[in-house]
Amino acid sequence: MTGLFALGAMLLSGLMAVGTYLAARNYLVEQRERTALQQAYSNASYVRDGLLTRGAPVTDVLGSVSPPAEAAIVVRRGDQWFSSSLQTGQADVPDALRDAADAGRVSLGWVETDNGPGIVVAVPLPAADAQFFELVVTSELARTLSALRVVLSVVALVTAAGGALLGRWAANRVLAPLDEVADAAARIAGGSLDTRLDETRDPDLATIVASFNSMVDAVNDRIARDARFAADVSHELRSPLTTLVTGVELLERRRDDLPPRSQQALDLIRRDLDRFQRALEDLLALGRLGAGAAGLVPVTVDARNLACQAAETVALPQSLVRAGHDGDGGFLVRVDKASVHRALVNLMENAQRHGGGVTAVSVTREGDHVLVAVDDEGPGVPHDERDRIFERFVRGGSRGSLPGSGLGLSLVAETARAHGGAVWCSDRPGGPGARFTVRLPAEHRAEG
Repeated sequence: MTGLFALGAMLLSGLMAVGTYLAARNYLVEQRERTALQQAYSNASYVRDGLLTRGAPVTDVLGSVSPPAEAAIVVRRGDQWFSSSLQTGQADVPDALRDAADAGRVSLGWVETDNGPGIVVAVPLPAADAQFFELVVTSELARTLSALRVVLSVVALVTAAGGALLGRWAANRVLAPLDEVADAAARIAGGSLDTRLDETRDPDLATIVASFNSMVDAVNDRIARDARFAADVSHELRSPLTTLVTGVELLERRRDDLPPRSQQALDLIRRDLDRFQRALEDLLALGRLGAGAAGLVPVTVDARNLACQAAETVALPQSLVRAGHDGDGGFLVRVDKASVHRALVNLMENAQRHGGGVTAVSVTREGDHVLVAVDDEGPGVPHDERDRIFERFVRGGSRGSLPGSGLGLSLVAETARAHGGAVWCSDRPGGPGARFTVRLPAEHRAEG
């Protein structure tokens, strides 16, 4: 915007400068021509009177005339030319002016001399059988116009600079409220749902501020309703689910007393109950994460310990967890331990169930982030599905034929996002398979 203001100011000041210069130039030129004509008429009258005096030579008449310092008089009488200056003569008179004088007309023209531009005025003197020519060098007019060009150029540049400063001020004035809105929106997106814009007396901004705060209030109310709904669903579904699980456990204790077909039906019920219970827990966890960061309890932990605990939960050998060189920052992260543990467990279970098994879990430090990567030896994930598999209820490739709710990876993505991190899928380095990487902001070690 500053550049546009500067460009607009430069164009406007340039047009005004050019217009001013042309108007001033025309005025000064007309004034100089008028002065040259008046002076030429006066001198021509004096020369005519001198030539009409009996026996007065032309040279004596010219010698008695006192033209200005930068003017010279040339007189033609018959075939002879006479001049009041040694530097000016017949060659300095244009042919068009000679013809005009021969025809008995007063005329004026511009010529270029060694000392700059000049005006030649031709006045016929029929009474004295002569033609009068006066050449005036207009060096003072050239200097005036040159000075005017410099002044107008400086004014144009100063105006352009002023336009740039005005544009910068206007841009700051206009964009400052938008920056405040953007900052507030970023804080709200980060979980600070109590963020509001300060009230303003500016009538142009009051409506925007009020609308923004009303929108945030509405969003906060909606999130609160969703959280209450999730709590109600949790209570209403967990009770019958607990009853069903207890009943299935009782039947499993008397499994040997059941006929084979009943045992198969019991296995199917148990498998579906486990799947339903897992899906319910995942949905409730997603609901809590979607309600913002208010429910998170961040603590400072070592990402290596989190990875080892998740591997122990999935019954993986601790030898699969490897940590790179921690450099100066270590692997400390400030996260909600329970939700991140659950996300890492989901990644490892996903690799065990769909990726042919976990081959390695690596913890590395990369700048201001800690990366936890889970490698598997499965068929990998096609490039066009690597973003979709983190959406809810999406099960890519061959995974659609295997048990699962399609919520595990979406829970990992929501958990990483709630902590200011990210998760992505790539090829496993050095062989077939996939690598799922979780990036979390690192917690700097306190010095001292």
